[in-house]
Amino acid sequence: MFKADRELARYLYRKRLKRKRSFYLSFLFPGLGQVYQGRLVSGLLFALIFFFPFHYLYLIGELLSYGGITLLGSQLLLYLLQLYDAYRGSKRESSPCEDFCPAGVPVPTFMSLCERGEFEKAFASFLSKAPFPFTLGEICPAECERKCGILPERPLRIREVHRELGKLILERVQVKDRKPFFPPSGKKVAVIGGGVAGLTVAYYLASCGVEVELFEKERELGGTLNYIPPFKLNRELFKREIEFITSFKNIKLRLGEEIRERPSGFEVVVACIGSQVEKKLPVEAPGLIYPLSFLKSPPPLKGKRVLVIGAGDTAFDVARLTVRSGGKAVVLYRGSREGVKAYEKEVREALREGVELRTGCTLKEVKEGKAVFNCGSFDYDYLVPAVGFRVDGELLSSLKPDFITGDASNGMSSAVKAVGKARKTAYLVLKRLGLGERAWFMEDFYAGKPQKTEGGNLFVVSESSLCQHCGIKVRS
Repeated sequence: MFKADRELARYLYRKRLKRKRSFYLSFLFPGLGQVYQGRLVSGLLFALIFFFPFHYLYLIGELLSYGGITLLGSQLLLYLLQLYDAYRGSKRESSPCEDFCPAGVPVPTFMSLCERGEFEKAFASFLSKAPFPFTLGEICPAECERKCGILPERPLRIREVHRELGKLILERVQVKDRKPFFPPSGKKVAVIGGGVAGLTVAYYLASCGVEVELFEKERELGGTLNYIPPFKLNRELFKREIEFITSFKNIKLRLGEEIRERPSGFEVVVACIGSQVEKKLPVEAPGLIYPLSFLKSPPPLKGKRVLVIGAGDTAFDVARLTVRSGGKAVVLYRGSREGVKAYEKEVREALREGVELRTGCTLKEVKEGKAVFNCGSFDYDYLVPAVGFRVDGELLSSLKPDFITGDASNGMSSAVKAVGKARKTAYLVLKRLGLGERAWFMEDFYAGKPQKTEGGNLFVVSESSLCQHCGIKVRS
């Protein structure tokens, strides 16, 4: 059974407790908390700078003078500063890759552990910020790679490393029911929505000993990721990753249950319903299919012509599925080429596969088998309006949730952004429940670059060894 995330959680929990004790020690005696943390020089300097001016004030004997009051005020500020410093603990300079990761994944840390060949620990380090190492390795837009400048000709293949790492662990781990990392808290939380945000909240809360009931109206978990074409996401490993995330004994799955009002018997209700209501065209026409229906149950596509309105990731998923199935796809977008919303890599792949992209095209009317745009008329077999999604505001109002997270909070975004929001929401829930100390996933964790490179997976180890831990190179 996989235990690396449990061990890491307990280690990070002890770090949080140590910072809390440090705060109380510094509250009693300035600088003592820093000394307790092992920061001897910082602690002694805080103590010296705090107490020495009082000796000076004693010598001049004018406590209520202008200078005396100013000195007391400055010492109060210094006292508060050292309290904050003790609570915060020692900090490191983070690297650009992790700074720009929406989920805050500690990239240098998991790359370092991969370089050492400690794959389970590397997997656990990723889980400390996002419980989808494999899935995000498949679909993440990899904003971290855009900020990587180590190699002159290309960025490090960070996404491919954690995809391969996730595959390596998921293929060999035995997914069994397991106990939470902390004792049962006696608290119950309802998580409504079984997409990536709901699964993230459930994983972190359950790991901290909270009883979680996860409600999902569909018969399977995964949310909109279930509509991603199989050529972009390995469904077998995606499902296995979900099984691992929900393997805690204190997670109760309520599949096939559509919740339309706030469930009773829970201290906290978290809405993770996503942004899945498709925006509609004000027309009705033969062959009109909306994208989620198209992706879930594709019609016969061989030899067919599909017009896709819109230029987001969903639009290109429809188009790529069409051409890969033997059809012809034309993506029509009202804006400019620079305004295409899909990630550039996705667009390039689609164009390379034969998808046609037309920009500056606004729909004027739809006749039987023909769509008229300001840029021309197009015959079609299927018309797919991928013009966006919205949040079900009526459902949110009836649920009366305590927290709203993921895409339900401010509209459709990438999976990695939804995960990042959901992790922070899990922390807020723990604070509401009085369990904030258990939030191991909010603690920083860094593993330095090893002296020796070893491990069985040549790609993972060799690519990870190229990481130079930029935050260590440049100190703030």
